[in-house]
Amino acid sequence: MTVPSYLSNTRPKQPRQKRGERRVAALLAAAAEVFAEAGYRAATMSAIAEKADAPIGSLYQFFPSKEAIADGLLSRYLSEMSERWEELQARLPRMDLKEFSHELIQHQIEFFRDRPAFTELIDATSLLSRPGLRSEARAIFTRNVQRFLQVFAPNIPVERLRQIADVTVQLVKAANALSKHVSRRDTKAVREEMEFALNSYLENRLAAWRKGGRNSK
Repeated sequence: MTVPSYLSNTRPKQPRQKRGERRVAALLAAAAEVFAEAGYRAATMSAIAEKADAPIGSLYQFFPSKEAIADGLLSRYLSEMSERWEELQARLPRMDLKEFSHELIQHQIEFFRDRPAFTELIDATSLLSRPGLRSEARAIFTRNVQRFLQVFAPNIPVERLRQIADVTVQLVKAANALSKHVSRRDTKAVREEMEFALNSYLENRLAAWRKGGRNSK
């Protein structure tokens, strides 16, 4: 279907009423399913409208292109991720490193498991209007890990913090990747092994700068 010229803008239309907000939420949920099942390249606006059980005109009313709906979905995911980071930040003072390792890995595994379209859209960002989004998302993750680690080791030098945060991010990514490639029977055991690896690493590397510890190295 050819998009009319007056709909060629890639900016989504913002709903002004609750009914419109519900419609947009339903369209985004349908788009997430289609992107996860078919991939961004193969997904079509017609398939998204059909999945949402909505007229194609209703989809174009809010999202003038496939790129626009992908961008809207990514924006929503990043907003949800930020909310989850803030919630985790609020609970950090009551955690030890073992609990933190569990929460950080579980946080990421659950987020990507519940949003299978996110990885597909991140991989397709070169086709969207936000080609730098993959780097942006990685940088947001790393910055949050840095500020979390500083809660446990407030005296740590900035450069050492950056290095440990980078390794932490890679361990969490490895845990997430492993969770997708092991049998369901082994998922819990593998996650616990990765949590143990992360906790052991952090306990060792942050020991010199823990609260009450010496400020050295």
